[in-house]
Amino acid sequence: MLQKTFKLFNKKQEPIRGDVCIPDLNRRYPIIIICHGFKGFKDWGFFPYVAEMLCKRGFIVVKFNFSGSGIGEDLMNFTELDKFASNTYTQELEDLEKILDELERGNVCGNSGYLDRIGILGHSRGGGMAILKASYDKRVKALVTWSAISTVERQSFLDVLPQWKRQSYIEIPNMRTGEKMRLNMNIVEDIERNAKSRLNISRSASKLDVPYMVIHGEKDESVPVSEARSIFQELHLSRIRLEIIPNATHTYGCVHPFDGPTPELKKAFSLTHEWFSNFLK
Repeated sequence: MLQKTFKLFNKKQEPIRGDVCIPDLNRRYPIIIICHGFKGFKDWGFFPYVAEMLCKRGFIVVKFNFSGSGIGEDLMNFTELDKFASNTYTQELEDLEKILDELERGNVCGNSGYLDRIGILGHSRGGGMAILKASYDKRVKALVTWSAISTVERQSFLDVLPQWKRQSYIEIPNMRTGEKMRLNMNIVEDIERNAKSRLNISRSASKLDVPYMVIHGEKDESVPVSEARSIFQELHLSRIRLEIIPNATHTYGCVHPFDGPTPELKKAFSLTHEWFSNFLK
């Protein structure tokens, strides 16, 4: 198994830092791209474990930090809070586009991947981005989301919007460190401009024509399980599946630093592996 890092640059010349895991260089493999969620990052908690396990089962796995994640060069700490403050959903879609473009150019995994067998695994907000991207990008051939958001107009966003507009920013806590993290007006303007069009997750779900498994935790405390059902109701495909995992939280019982897989994570992984094996292999 070969692991290597890469650094790409988005339209604003901000870095997209990532890594790729390749089973070996003697043959070609399907590709899975992992998208983290809000205040997440590619090396948070279960992501390295999931990437390694998928790679051992015959997939090239690409995971990366969105350019506005706030995670800096050390790959573990929020040292780029200026980028976090100005991040938007649209920018994350553009970052994901860049990953797909550079895969096509051979700048991520060389010639080891099957470019006609690319899947996306997205968690939380990353799940929403995966739905949006897969709805119009024909390079994506299979989709799995964990705890995906069904709308960019979050209730938590609407609750603080008047204050946000009054002072032109809002501060949110990093629950792990207690640090205050600022969000500027960029994301407000992005949502108000695009929530009913290019950022409409429900409408994008209705346009999907790739095999899609919706996975969600029964006890998700961050994204209600009703959002999974809402997404699933929009799907009009034969190759779809909804799995609500009993007792699972938003992170499937896992924490950061990672201290091993929980039964809920093992279930989510098993379902994911089965889905991608069926539709990418």
